[in-house]
Formats: sequence, C-alpha cells, structure tokens
Amino acid sequence: MSAFAAMAGAALALDADKLGGNLTICKGAYALCAAATCSPTGNQINVRTSSGWASFAEVNCTCPILNGDAIADVNAGNMQGSCSPPDSQKIWSLYSPQLEIPQEINNWAKSGREAFAPPQWCSAKLNAGETISNCFSFLCDIAGSAPNGVPLATCHCPMGESFGGTKVPAATAFLTQAGQLNNEVCKQHPVTWYNPVTARDSSETIK
Repeated sequence: MSAFAAMAGAALALDADKLGGNLTICKGAYALCAAATCSPTGNQINVRTSSGWASFAEVNCTCPILNGDAIADVNAGNMQGSCSPPDSQKIWSLYSPQLEIPQEINNWAKSGREAFAPPQWCSAKLNAGETISNCFSFLCDIAGSAPNGVPLATCHCPMGESFGGTKVPAATAFLTQAGQLNNEVCKQHPVTWYNPVTARDSSETIK
C-alpha cells in the first residue's frame, strides 16, 4: 500500500468529530497547503509545543481554500483550542487527503492532470530537512481568488519544524505532494508530511 493510500485510508475511516488526543475534525472552509512551496519571510513565527512556545524561521505559502471536513490539532501550530478562526479574514491551514489539489505551478487548475498531487519522497541525502515547511494548524490570511475562481490564502508557517515542535535535522527524508514528482521541489521549502518514525532515505516516488 502506498504512503498516501495508507494516510488517506486512516483519515477517511474516522468519521467521529474527535480523532483522539488533540486531533479534531474541523468542518467548513480551510486552507490546504499539502502541495505548496513556500518563501522565507526573514521573520520568526511562534509555535505551540508540548513544553510551551518555540520560535522558528517563518515562510509564507499560497494555498487553495477548500470546504469540507479537515483534520486539525487545535492545541498545536498556533491554534487556540478551537476550529474557529480569530476573524472573518483569517482561516486555518488544516489537512485532508486529496490526490487533486489546485497548485500555483499550474495556474490553480481545479482538476485533472494539472491538479494531480502525487506524493514523492525527498532523500535525506539532499540535506533539505531543515528547510521544509510545516503548515499544519497554522493561521492564514484570506487572499482573494485566482483568475479561475479558486479562493486562496497566504499561510504563515514555520520552516524546519516537526509536528512535535522540534527542529528537523538537515539530513532527513520527507514526503511532499508539491511539485508533481519534480524532485527539484525538495529544496524549495515544500510543505511536507514529515514523521521521524516513518521517514526513510529514498528519492523514489511512492507507488
């Protein structure tokens, strides 16, 4: 079974509002950054961790806004214990398993080949782990729409931060849906699903 299929199957099998621990299903509009690349801002961003707040280099990521059920950790990122954004011009970056995601590299195509977002592994040999972007449960600004009508958000995310709030070592393999299998994206601050338990040193596409 592919990494994406396993991840998607686990998520879709859970139909309760509470997934266990701090994970929650939020309903409504959310930004999906899973296939985005990001740009460093030169600023710092504060991140909630199990032991308090930590500071990381900030990146900005332009992400499509979707509607539906999405997974959140309301006590991580910079969420405040609720699915509700702080005001009407803000939105949370959450996660749902999707194989088609509007992407900036293809002018935000809504479906079909140009929206295809297959996962790829980026090898630890690239030494790019400390440059990855983690947008899970972070706040975004609503940023209008693409010419084709896809609503967009600018999400403010930490660079080189793991889901546990620790620094990711440079020599770390990671999974991303950005780039449509173009491995050059691995060094463009892609949003990633990094897990220190399952990450492996492979640049091969997961099939």
